[in-house]
Amino acid sequence: MDYRNPNYSEIYAKRAAHLARLRADPKLLAACHVHYKHNPWDFVNDWGMTFDPRNIERHLPASIPFVLFPKQIEFLKWLHERWRNGTPGLVEKSRDFGATWLCGAYAVAMWRYHDGFTVGFGSRKEELVDKNGDPKTIFEKIRFFINNLPTEFRPKLYDQGKHSAFMRIINPDNGATITGEAGDNIGRGGRQSVYFVDESAFIQRQDAKDAALSQNTNCQIDISTPNGNGNAFYRKRMSGKVPVFIMDWKDDPRKDKAWYEKQKSELDELIVAQEIDRDYNASQENVFIPAKWVNACVDAHRKLGWEPSGMKSVVFDPADVGDARGLIVRHGNVITLANEIKIGDIRDALPVVRDVLQRSGTIDQFVYDADGMGAPIIKLAIEDDLKCRNIPCVDYHGGGEKVDPDQRNELLGRTNAEAFANRRAQDWYAIRTKCENTYNAIEKGVYTNPSDMISFDSQKIDSRTLENMKAELSRPQRKYDGAGKIRVESKAEMKTRGVSSPNLADCVAMSENKPKKQASWDELPDLYEAYRV
Repeated sequence: MDYRNPNYSEIYAKRAAHLARLRADPKLLAACHVHYKHNPWDFVNDWGMTFDPRNIERHLPASIPFVLFPKQIEFLKWLHERWRNGTPGLVEKSRDFGATWLCGAYAVAMWRYHDGFTVGFGSRKEELVDKNGDPKTIFEKIRFFINNLPTEFRPKLYDQGKHSAFMRIINPDNGATITGEAGDNIGRGGRQSVYFVDESAFIQRQDAKDAALSQNTNCQIDISTPNGNGNAFYRKRMSGKVPVFIMDWKDDPRKDKAWYEKQKSELDELIVAQEIDRDYNASQENVFIPAKWVNACVDAHRKLGWEPSGMKSVVFDPADVGDARGLIVRHGNVITLANEIKIGDIRDALPVVRDVLQRSGTIDQFVYDADGMGAPIIKLAIEDDLKCRNIPCVDYHGGGEKVDPDQRNELLGRTNAEAFANRRAQDWYAIRTKCENTYNAIEKGVYTNPSDMISFDSQKIDSRTLENMKAELSRPQRKYDGAGKIRVESKAEMKTRGVSSPNLADCVAMSENKPKKQASWDELPDLYEAYRV
C-alpha cells in the first residue's frame, strides 16, 4: 500500500470480495474466527476501520480502512506477548502514530474472541476516556471500531444501546468487558486482563497509580510521549526492568524528512522535542538549564581544545532517604568523575567518598551538602582524612546561605544579592551560564574563555551516570520568590510533581564554590592557643 497516497477503493473491493467468500462458506468463516482469536493483528488489518477528519482536506474520506503498516503490526504482536506472559510494558511514542487506535482495536479483538476477557483504559481526565459524541475520546474510538465491523465479526447479541454505557462496553455473548477510569480512580476497579494507561507521563500521581494497578493486573501497559525527566514514567522507561516499545515517527511510512522539517518550522521547539523527538530532557517547560545547552557540554574540552587544569574539587550530596547520593570530581571546568551511590545508608556511602578522595590526587577542597540528614556523620567521618591532607572542608547550605552580595552579574544587570534568592540559585545560574557559553561556542562558533565554559568527560564517566547527570541538569524549573529574585525549584517541590531529586546536578552546582579563606589544619592549634590567652 502507498500510505501517502492510498487507494481506499481498492481496499474496499478486496474486503467485499473476501466477505462474499466467507458468507458463502460457513466453514471458512469458522476458520477465520479461530485464526483471529490467536492473531488479533490480522483481525484489525482485515476488517478494522478508523477515523481521521484531517483526510477531508486531502479530498479523502474521514472514515477509512485500518490498514496496518509494519511497525503497527509489530506493536500488536509485542502487546499480545505481554498479555500471554503476564508482564507489563511501556510504550514511548511520537505523536500521531495511532497508539490509541491500536490499543482500542486490540481490546475489541480480545473482547470479541476471549470469554471473560477484561480490558481497562485509564487517563488523567474523564473527558479523555469517554464523552458522548466526541471522537477524540478512547471509548468513542472503540465504539466506532465495533460499529464498523461486518455483522459476522460483531458479537451476535451485541446491541450498542443495551451493552455500551458510559466508560463500559460489554460483550453479551461471552461476558468480556472494556471499562474506563480517570484521575485518582485509575486502578481502583476490578481485576483486568490488560490495563492501558493513556498518556501515563502526564498523570499527576503516577506512583499512586502504579501502586493501585499492581493489584489490578499483571499486564499494565503505560503509553505516553515524554513529559520531562525524573517522573515515574521516565524512571520506569530508563530502569531496564520493563519491556519498552518505541513508536518513532521514522517508522511511520506516511512521514518523511520533509514532514519533519515542516513540523519544526511550524511548531514550538518544546512541542517538537516532546511530541516528535521523544526527548525527555528537552520536553518540559521553564527548565533552569535547557537540555540542548547541557548536551553541548559533553566532551566540550576535547572539541574546543583545552585541558582540565586549575582547582580540583570533590563534591558530595548525601541526599534524602531513598534517593541516590551524588559524588563528582571537578578539575578546573571539566567534570572528570560522576558517581551515583545507591547502596545502603550514609555510612555505606562514606567508604566510596573516602576512596575517591584518596584516588583523586591533590584536592583543593571537599564540598558537601550540609542541609541533609547525613551532614553530621560526614563531618565526623571525613574530617580526620582531610586534616592529614590539609584539604579545606566546605559545608554547603545552598538554600539558606547568602549570595555574594557585592558581586555583579553582568548578564542580569544586577548584583547577585539583587538577582538571586539564595546561594543555590546563584550557583545553578553560574552553571547555566557556562552551559550556554559552551553551547554557543560549539554550535554557533561564539567563543569565550574556557574558564567560562564547562565540560563533561565521557571517557571517564560511566555512560548511564552521564545520561542521568545530563537529565538532572535539565530537571529543575526556574522559579521566583516574592521579591522577584531567581530561585531553583526545591527538591520538595519537585517531589510533589513526582520528580526525583537532582543530586548529581546539585553537586555540579555546588562545585561553583571557591575555597573559603580559612586557616589550614596545621594552624588551628596555634589559633586555639591565641584564643586561650
